[in-house]
Amino acid sequence: MNPKFFTVEEANALIGFLENSLERIRRNRQRYLWLLEEIAILKLIVECGADESNRDSVDLEEKTHELKAVEAEIEKARASVRDAGCILKDEEKGMVDFFSIQSNTVVYLSWKRGEDTVKFWRSIRDADSNVRRPLEGSPST
Repeated sequence: MNPKFFTVEEANALIGFLENSLERIRRNRQRYLWLLEEIAILKLIVECGADESNRDSVDLEEKTHELKAVEAEIEKARASVRDAGCILKDEEKGMVDFFSIQSNTVVYLSWKRGEDTVKFWRSIRDADSNVRRPLEGSPST
């Protein structure tokens, strides 16, 4: 699949969508981690000899199904970001990149959750996604 290239305005138009998607990912990841803990505890209880009719055995099965559903929701949100042409660089920080062409140079426009607009760019050669430069220093200016 060929990458989508964005102008700053096109990237800015996606910020509301990205905020919502990242929040869905964050909430579902919290739920996922909570479920992992619950499942670990229930497994210990069940492995001590609880039969299939025991409430803990039933809860274990239900939580395992719920975990799979939460995993699917996380992947669905990630896919929606990818399908929009964005690159999810860091879910924890809410860092998203967009391919862009500035003065015949391919760069990433860089946005982070909480920023009201795209204000930064970085070279596609930068291995460290934390190295962001203000747009006024981009190759186009």
